[in-house]
Amino acid sequence: MSLYRNSLAGLAVAATLSASLSACGSGADAVDGKSGSDTITIGVLTPLNGPAASSFGQKTVDAAKARIELANATHEIPGVTLKVVSEDEGVSPQTSLAALQRLSEQDHADIVLAAGAFFFGSYRYAVQKNIPVVGDCIDGPECGDPKNTNIFAAFGSSDNNFPNYTGIPEFFKQQGGTKYCGIGYNSPSTVSNGKAMAGSVKASGMPVPYTNFSFDPGQANFSAIALSIKNAGCDVVGTQMQVGDSLSLFTALKNAGVTLKASFVQGGYGQELFDSAESVTAAQGIDMAAGYTPASLKTPGVTRMMNALKTYANWTKPYPSASHEWGWFTADTAVTGLKAAAAAKDTSGKGFIAALRKVTSDDHGGLTCPVNYSTFADTQQQFPGNCTYMVKVKGKEFVSLTGRDEIRIKAIPGTSNG
Repeated sequence: MSLYRNSLAGLAVAATLSASLSACGSGADAVDGKSGSDTITIGVLTPLNGPAASSFGQKTVDAAKARIELANATHEIPGVTLKVVSEDEGVSPQTSLAALQRLSEQDHADIVLAAGAFFFGSYRYAVQKNIPVVGDCIDGPECGDPKNTNIFAAFGSSDNNFPNYTGIPEFFKQQGGTKYCGIGYNSPSTVSNGKAMAGSVKASGMPVPYTNFSFDPGQANFSAIALSIKNAGCDVVGTQMQVGDSLSLFTALKNAGVTLKASFVQGGYGQELFDSAESVTAAQGIDMAAGYTPASLKTPGVTRMMNALKTYANWTKPYPSASHEWGWFTADTAVTGLKAAAAAKDTSGKGFIAALRKVTSDDHGGLTCPVNYSTFADTQQQFPGNCTYMVKVKGKEFVSLTGRDEIRIKAIPGTSNG
């Protein structure tokens, strides 16, 4: 999933982080003094300004608030009221650290939702202070490290070895695909995700004659790449890029006369795609991943989420925004943990961590495959709960290509692309 991680940037905050931790001391007391409190504060850490805000922003906060207000309205945690505060994660690992410190020390957040792009630069502070964190975990390896027992991945702890897997290659073949080409940015996790998919396809017996993971966002010559894909004879293309760049590539492929049997685009599922006439045109016929049940299927879980977004976030469009995903699912995981903690009669920080670590099957109200929070590194990074739906853009709709059935992703033992 990650389009933002920059390992070198993470090193730049090391000295600042070390000094901050020394100044703050051990933070367990800051979050573990609560037990049975009437009010628990949930802090949202997300970019509200800068380039990453277009993928997160206020809609991420709105969706988290909607899920929390739903929990309050339906008394999901008896005797407890949840309060939401938020801080702007900003544009870098350094600003992420500063915002996390504000959430902890000024806003007194009991649980943090790391729904953003730069938590890899601030997670050490959360670990040192033992702050319970539920993250989207698309930015770095922190959620897959078993030493970070206070950090939970809403969609499952990623395997940082990026193994090959089954599921997606079989989908490509079912669509009639015969050759695969993979395209993506030159950043650590996008390269690893791209190599994992290419390796998975190759392991299934489908040729992979061309891959390109050598360029930065907004820097690619898509006409040249499209020509290389055409010359390679690929009729399946997978991208590890921001949606705008993916759409530029597919437009270049159409202009080059390439006919595709199938495609894979991560991060395109969301109402934003239909809010631009240019995007609607560029996306026609493209297959995209939806990590949770598509709204068009109108399942009980979907109806519950859409009604909450309408009631508490004034969202009345047919599909959730892509930005809503990060706020809703991190907040939903926090509610799951608090319900388990309340049942154990300890809603302190330590109680929350202990309780959520015992939850082995959370399907987010029927929206995802079950996530096991008791283990680490058991999930393929791009696939929540090791599942995905595949949808095709037709007009202004995302049409499920597998009906109500998700595609199950299973790692191939002994493989690695990290």
